[in-house]
Amino acid sequence: MAAPSSPAAAALTNNCTAAAESSDDVMRPSKRLKPREEESAEQHRRGHLISSSSSLSPSVASSRCINSSSSSLDNSSSAAAGGDSSSDDGGGPSSIDLCFSRLFHALPQTLIAANNNSGASAADKVSAFRSQWINHGFRTTVVSSPRCAVSVYLDSCGTQQRIASSNEKSAQDAMHQEAGRQFLLTCIAMHTNQLQLEDLYKSVVQKCWCFKLFLDKLACVREADMREESVCDVVNDWKDELDMVIGGGKCDSSSSKDAVNTLKKKELLLQELSNKVPSMLSTLIVKLTDIDHSLRTEQLMQEYNRIEWENSSLANACLQRWLSPSSKGFQYELDQVYFKFSPPGRYLPKYERITIYFKDDDDQEERSSKKLVLIPSLTQILNRDTTKGSHPIDTVVQDMIQTTWDTLLTNGYYVDQTRKDQLASPLSKFYTSGLIGENASGNTNNVMPLLLNAHFAPTYPLSLYLYGLAGSGKSSLVRNLFVAMNTAIAKYCDPELLVRFVKQNLNKPHGTLELELELRPNNNDYSVMSIIQGRRMTLTQSKPGLVVVGLEEMPSNVEGSDPRQCDVSRLLSYRFSGRKGDSKSSGAIVGGTTAPRNSSKRGISGDATIITIFTSNYELETSSLETLSRLEMFQNLCAVMVEAVSGRDRHSFALSYLNQRLKETVRCKNVTINLDIDCGEGDTRPLVRYLRMLSFYICALLKQQPQSDFGSVDVSVTQDVNTNLTQITSNHQSGGSMQLKCGSFQNLYAATPCVLDPRSSDIVVEMQKNHPDLTDPSDLCQILDFYFAGTLAPVVILSRNKELISDLTIVVSRLEGVKVIRNIDPSSYKIMRSLYDPSDTPNLRDDILQLQRDGGGQSQSLVTIELTCHTNDSQMIIREIIEDTPSMTAFSSERSALYKDGLLFCVYVEGDITPEIASRASLVI
Repeated sequence: MAAPSSPAAAALTNNCTAAAESSDDVMRPSKRLKPREEESAEQHRRGHLISSSSSLSPSVASSRCINSSSSSLDNSSSAAAGGDSSSDDGGGPSSIDLCFSRLFHALPQTLIAANNNSGASAADKVSAFRSQWINHGFRTTVVSSPRCAVSVYLDSCGTQQRIASSNEKSAQDAMHQEAGRQFLLTCIAMHTNQLQLEDLYKSVVQKCWCFKLFLDKLACVREADMREESVCDVVNDWKDELDMVIGGGKCDSSSSKDAVNTLKKKELLLQELSNKVPSMLSTLIVKLTDIDHSLRTEQLMQEYNRIEWENSSLANACLQRWLSPSSKGFQYELDQVYFKFSPPGRYLPKYERITIYFKDDDDQEERSSKKLVLIPSLTQILNRDTTKGSHPIDTVVQDMIQTTWDTLLTNGYYVDQTRKDQLASPLSKFYTSGLIGENASGNTNNVMPLLLNAHFAPTYPLSLYLYGLAGSGKSSLVRNLFVAMNTAIAKYCDPELLVRFVKQNLNKPHGTLELELELRPNNNDYSVMSIIQGRRMTLTQSKPGLVVVGLEEMPSNVEGSDPRQCDVSRLLSYRFSGRKGDSKSSGAIVGGTTAPRNSSKRGISGDATIITIFTSNYELETSSLETLSRLEMFQNLCAVMVEAVSGRDRHSFALSYLNQRLKETVRCKNVTINLDIDCGEGDTRPLVRYLRMLSFYICALLKQQPQSDFGSVDVSVTQDVNTNLTQITSNHQSGGSMQLKCGSFQNLYAATPCVLDPRSSDIVVEMQKNHPDLTDPSDLCQILDFYFAGTLAPVVILSRNKELISDLTIVVSRLEGVKVIRNIDPSSYKIMRSLYDPSDTPNLRDDILQLQRDGGGQSQSLVTIELTCHTNDSQMIIREIIEDTPSMTAFSSERSALYKDGLLFCVYVEGDITPEIASRASLVI
């Protein structure tokens, strides 16, 4: 086997004995990839799960207690069969080994033998499917109308069932039967440690598993291409390391401490492999498209995204394994899964069941549709707290709300408690309706079975009116809220669903607004109305999604102004309800006259998948609210006053944001920060920038301190306004401190200059060779440190020396992993494509996005862009692309937005630097 390519891999090899197998079975030719059939056979020969003397971590207690007694079989042999042979006291296989046994090793034999009934009748297929569950100790019933289905009762999941007596079956047969039962429990998210296994899968295993499936798929359909030397060079080392983890031997040491360390190193190695996947995926796709020009990048990425969606949770990954052709048996044509839960106020364990419906044999279109994919929050739904008597999705909705706040904070937007209380109610109703079909009046049917397929189909129209003083953060909230909602829906409901964003400015002359919102009957409709309707389902989407319509800058209602709030409200009501004509001259409010024929088909009023968010400096007048409320989509319009974060809330935001960044970077369980700094007033963006630099230096200080893998971080940050110095002190027992000073452009610099990234100092040394008069080289070195660490997003360096900017761009681009775009003149090359431009129009924004994708995504790639601005107009054109907020077009989604992490703009300015550009600069050299 190839030598381990990472310290974690080497440590894992040293701490574990080799598995009992021939080395020929695990050796892979260095320049070829095996087909899926050979690889599966190799894994089967290699052996299966190796138990450890200690569990990775204590079991995560589920709200529903599922007691599964331990088997008396030998632990190691049971683990090898894929079963869970012990309780959670540390005597059985670890969580990471259990997770691996579900995915990377052969299916339990009992799930394969009885599954081979191809060509059987529909009734026989249902009977065989039910027998699978019965034979593994589950209580079931058959449903024959209106469609064939099998119900599995949850009370049979929680107690150890008597599968067979010792006289009827051998111990080996009973072991395989129990292994099959544990696998089925994982498929329906009812395993004893399901929550713990799901967390481990999503954080460590999922990327490795999906990438392996992608490679297996390519090995089957593009076998010759996958054997090419250039492709093998990309993936073989990664596959060798993964095989080492999968086949890693049993730990020799009886020491519990050594066992825990071995498991931790195994987890770290998996994390390293997962981190490599994005860049490897991008490189692999480039190699394949170079070999065969008929392949398209979008085609391969769509296939990988499909695999990610189908394996969005461990339960789904196990279900796909069981139902896939590689299971060597019949593929059950399963359609929908419903959960019938206890009546409100009464918990009846024997009553609760999940019903698995088969596809209709007569509906060929349905039979050829997608695979069965369960909702990602299945574990929380089935293992809810039954003592509260609440609806099964109540906890899920609360988690979705919290995820929304967490994502906003991650993106640098703080929502205070007052705003959270105002926004939580409409968001909760919207999320609830997407899961169970709550109607517009807010009444919930608590007795209907709950659909467990991955889905989100809202019926509650969500509409918000955000108003407040200029600069209070209204537009920032809109830009970040749709991303946060997309994150929450993908995490808990449907990872395949996209939330897109359409922006329409309302503060325009009334005639212009009428033209932009006009309903046109032809296919070349570029009106905003057409964009709103078309965003729900683009050609690149596999299913319709949601659209957030940002209706920005609603005007005041002052008499004689143009536009006027009441006129804009009337126009929106006319157009969104599908009415044509002049809304202003008719003077009629929607609802006062009979709607024209077919207006409902032209309008979007009744579509709850369209979310409307107004922003304004003015309150919404009563007459305007009445006009809008006549439309169904505005009936739940909620007005929220937005105020700039100040005082104690501003300090809370700074502490929360800094705490979150450190947890993501340092990866410690507990982070304690004593923060005593001046948080300022007004716009929070300068504060966010300051906190990002502060977290950079805290991490640099902590790297100098010995840290335990499971330790905590405790630091103090104080600021002396008189001396303009910030002091960082580590409260670790070994101590350590660092002083920072505030320099030009509000950048933080170490009071005692230090080299944190050798690439930065190398660049400065190279630059000084050609430019010995380079001003403030230490400042440039520090800004480059921020660039390589991803601290500033983006980094913008300005200069009126064209040769200096050109040389800097060249030197940075020579570094490994840095991609470059040279000599962009904004006056002759589009910065971003406008709405009316063809999709293939060259522009800088799309160029950067393509390089980021080629580098594995925005968080993995470094891109340097050289801009040349000869006029003031050129400087104005680049304002949006160099500012520190994501670049959104009128038709962006979370995935298509340009995030500025890893971007360095080297800008040559001829003449004076305008204030608009200077305010966005990180450094002027």
